[in-house]
Amino acid sequence: MNRAVLAVLGLLAASAAAISTCNGKPNTIPLIEDPPTLVKNSTNGKLFIAGAATVDPPLRVVHVYGTPYQMGYAQGELLREEVNDLLSEAYAYFYSMIDPYIKFLPPRLRHALEVGGVNAVLELTYWLTKPFIPQRYVDEAQGLADAAGVPFSTVMHMALFPELIKASCSIMGAWDGAVERSDGRLLQLRALDWDTNGPFQKYPVVVVYHPEEGQGHSFATMGWAGFLGAITGFSSANVAVSEKVWLSYKGASSRAGVPFNFLLRDILQFDTDADQALSRIASAHRTCSIFIGVGDDRDQFKLVEYSHETVNIYNDHNFPAYGNHTLKEGLVYVDKHVQPSHDQCLPALVDKYYGSLSADVVRQYITSQFRTGDMHIAIYDYGAHTMDVANASPKDAQGNVVQAFDRPFIRLQMDDLFAETL
Repeated sequence: MNRAVLAVLGLLAASAAAISTCNGKPNTIPLIEDPPTLVKNSTNGKLFIAGAATVDPPLRVVHVYGTPYQMGYAQGELLREEVNDLLSEAYAYFYSMIDPYIKFLPPRLRHALEVGGVNAVLELTYWLTKPFIPQRYVDEAQGLADAAGVPFSTVMHMALFPELIKASCSIMGAWDGAVERSDGRLLQLRALDWDTNGPFQKYPVVVVYHPEEGQGHSFATMGWAGFLGAITGFSSANVAVSEKVWLSYKGASSRAGVPFNFLLRDILQFDTDADQALSRIASAHRTCSIFIGVGDDRDQFKLVEYSHETVNIYNDHNFPAYGNHTLKEGLVYVDKHVQPSHDQCLPALVDKYYGSLSADVVRQYITSQFRTGDMHIAIYDYGAHTMDVANASPKDAQGNVVQAFDRPFIRLQMDDLFAETL
């Protein structure tokens, strides 16, 4: 009996029994595979909608082309209403939820927050990071601001907000014997666990960048209307990124450096493998403490502890084992909790599905049963060149939210997105 048949039989048997250490249930909602539908054109961009018949709100897929200013302008032009609505709502949300994060800020930023509020701390963050921000981000922010009719500072402040409130997320890389595919191609998870009481999930966007010649290659980021940088994304070089906060880090931090979401986007735009990404990380003027997951077309996956002072690089052989988080060939993961985590759920799930992991298994049984990825989820399949994405619902009239792991997933064919022309 071949490996594929054994994997399927094992999966069927495993799926019949619940994981007693997990609180969630399988996500049995059918996968949406229809291609995005074109709804609007501009001089340097195209707006598509995905999942409109099934998902509310649908996923906006925006293609932007040209120089940084032109790409920013195209996004602001095609999403003018969404950008204005989100930016106005976001500031009220920032003020309402910043208190729990004050203790994690450096003293200088904490003082700015106490004296001048969120706007002051975001402006100070910009001035601290400005010497390290490449001009292309400034140009793109200006283009977006000009087209949407909003202040440049508001666009830049939105881009820098992740520096203040890094999220508790889950990351996984699985390949070789851990996955269902007979060729062992890499599978990577990025599950964003972040507060869903804000306005962000009303405006989910995948931006597909087609930069001018000589400025890297095409890449896609998942975020929200008007958000620059990358916290989730996949490139035409088959490089993808995942991220989560590193709360157990006890060393020094600094905001005088490159914002981490700009660094992650540079990885997507310019780097062609994990080694280049790791070199970029090691040489960067780093700011805060996070975990980064990076994979590539050679089926390399590395998990990085990233901070102002430290870069620690892990694979499936040297990641610290603790408790029931044992080392397995072709598998590296961290869950949404402070590390080292003692939650039994994710280790039990990866043990159960080891050898049969696939995008469908992660979507149906991993994120849903562990309840990770409440804001959004991306599953990168390097062999199929797909990105499966889900976003949380907006709040209903009673204030309830359906988290992303319990929502429909949309499968994006990345080769088709990167081949799209004006």
